[in-house]
Amino acid sequence: MPRVKRATFRACAGWGLALVACSVVLLARPLHAQAEFAQTLNWGSGLIDIPAAWVSPLSGDFSLNWSAKTLQTSPAIPQYSNSLTGKGALQVALFGRAELGMSVLSSDFEHGFYGQALILNQDDFRGKAGAFLPSVAFGIRNVGPYSHIDRFGLGYEETLPANGGSAPQIVPDSLHRDFKTGNTIYGVATKSFSLEDLRASWPDIGMSLTVGYGNGLFSNHGSIPLRDYAADATGGLFYGIKTDFRPSTNTMISLMAENNAWDFNVGTAVSWRGLRAGVSVTELAAGSAHLTAGDPASALYRYPKVNFTLGWASNIFALLKGNVLENRAAQLRKQRDVLLADIAQRQTHIAQLQGEIRRYEAQNLLELEERRAQAQTELQTETEALHRLEERLKRIEIETQGEPETPPPAQSQPPANPPANPPANPQPSAPGSPPPSPGHTL
Repeated sequence: MPRVKRATFRACAGWGLALVACSVVLLARPLHAQAEFAQTLNWGSGLIDIPAAWVSPLSGDFSLNWSAKTLQTSPAIPQYSNSLTGKGALQVALFGRAELGMSVLSSDFEHGFYGQALILNQDDFRGKAGAFLPSVAFGIRNVGPYSHIDRFGLGYEETLPANGGSAPQIVPDSLHRDFKTGNTIYGVATKSFSLEDLRASWPDIGMSLTVGYGNGLFSNHGSIPLRDYAADATGGLFYGIKTDFRPSTNTMISLMAENNAWDFNVGTAVSWRGLRAGVSVTELAAGSAHLTAGDPASALYRYPKVNFTLGWASNIFALLKGNVLENRAAQLRKQRDVLLADIAQRQTHIAQLQGEIRRYEAQNLLELEERRAQAQTELQTETEALHRLEERLKRIEIETQGEPETPPPAQSQPPANPPANPPANPQPSAPGSPPPSPGHTL
């Protein structure tokens, strides 16, 4: 793969995972049914290679896992002539808070122990304050005498002792003598939820987002130059996303993508009644293999690899009782109880919200009634004032109509008293003649 294409792929993959993680975490709520994580390629529960903050909820749950990795071989590099390297692991869960396990890394019984403790479980906060919090766990990998292995579990070879003894010895090979990956410590956070929680019309598909940091197996590359060991080293930071589909009650299909602090990996797995099979491709951004004589690192690193996994999970106590399916039934009953509790919690919350809405409506009606009463009072007051003004106007009009008319003004010389016996038929005066003098009879 050309360098420009690899850089573009790395940038797109990194930004894609980051954007998906950020956008979904902001909207996430707890998953309806509890999330499940199978074993990784070599160590504990998780995705493809990275751990997840999860522990099987039932004490006594155990899982067996076998994984195989394809390698490029060449006669020019005799140190690594096997084209398929296999690993096995066994782990058991304790009290729903811890898991312990052991990985067998080769047929020479090179091995390492591992464990993880769940410090914070998101299911403990279901329906409570803090429901947005993720699960948090701390763990350790490769506890034991084989502290020189790389991220693939390789690093030792079988040789005869230098003093001439006949018993073979297992010692670090020349490529891994400077590795220091024993007691690898890490911290990880995982948030699981369902798409149905984001929108009721969406399907009940499980999603899990994981991010963490570790040393040793996540950051140590011995004396091998980093550019020859990994294509996308992050210095110990790892992250990934997992999607779960359930076509039936006992079947789960998982799709996974991650950066294991060294490169990008993708894979899928199918689980049915405790049986599991998966396939994954690791080191996607490394490019094509370039085997170089005299450079054993070229046979192991910086090219894509195909991985296969087979596993089986059950419960020790269920097997002792002769009931293999009891573990799954108990898990389903617990998930049902969790769902019923969640439903009751949501129903109570809905009833509280409805009560608050009715209270707000009553408050609004009371406020409207108070405003209506105030307006009614003001209307009555104004109406009474108007009636008083109308009555006053009416009285004024009545008083104005009952008064006598004003007499004409008096003359300056009052007229003479009329004669006591006026003539019966006074004769009109001749035209132009002066009127008779008052007091004289004609």
